Amino acid sequence: TAIAMAEAASCGNVSWWNSIRMQPEDPALGEYATSVLLAELLRSSAHRLGVPVADVWELARRSGRLPG
Repeated sequence: TAIAMAEAASCGNVSWWNSIRMQPEDPALGEYATSVLLAELLRSSAHRLGVPVADVWELARRSGRLPG
């Protein structure tokens, strides 16, 4: 999923990101740069909300939505 790809990108783990991308469920997932941008958006949201980044990742995974 895009959330998992963004998390892998934020860790700088290209192998993890690529393994997610290669899963046949959704071959139309975005490019690596999009994942990096999403990761930055989630980090920024955590900072703005004053919560740990891990909490924002969990919220995004659980709800499938970006934090408000």
